Amino acid sequence: MTLTNQDIARRLREHANKLARAGNNLYRIRAFRSAAMAVLGLPADVTELLASGGPGELERVPGIGKSLATTIAGYLIAPVPTDGGMAA
Repeated sequence: MTLTNQDIARRLREHANKLARAGNNLYRIRAFRSAAMAVLGLPADVTELLASGGPGELERVPGIGKSLATTIAGYLIAPVPTDGGMAA
């Protein structure tokens, strides 16, 4: 299953919310939320960007640094089912 930009943004927001509940660094939480907004604003699918240039291509997007680009690429390599079930 291919994740859409909306799916990826949702995962980033969920990650930010988990960090917030755990009392993590505010800047890290903001980084995940900012990346979610950046992904939603992209004119192309994240999958296309990764296919054309790997995580480095995502790093060109304002609001997405090296660590977040790697995190997003990881979502696409081992996506979590959107129905909330466990991956097989």
